[in-house]
Amino acid sequence: MGDPLQEKNTAETLPDVTPLRTTEEKEENKLTEFQSEILQLAAVLNGDHFLSSFPDEMSSKMNVKEAHEYVEGVVARFKRASKEAIMLGVDESTIVDMRSSLTNRSSIHN
Repeated sequence: MGDPLQEKNTAETLPDVTPLRTTEEKEENKLTEFQSEILQLAAVLNGDHFLSSFPDEMSSKMNVKEAHEYVEGVVARFKRASKEAIMLGVDESTIVDMRSSLTNRSSIHN
């Protein structure tokens, strides 16, 4: 029997996933109910659920492409914050609490 720590840290390469989609993306479409729920989960993860416009206004104003970009950004930000917390020595059982980043985002006015 080998060292349990060494076995735990052994990476396994998984096969590529076969795409489920058989049609082109419809990025300009409104969100489905499931996509709206994913968007809501991302908003909670990002701290945006404290905003008064959450959740109905957010999902009704975004198309598929905008929601996809938002969710990807939220996940990347959460992963970055989690890695920073680990580097700062925070206990691994600590929950990373994200704050809404709307005050840090730049806006363009036409």
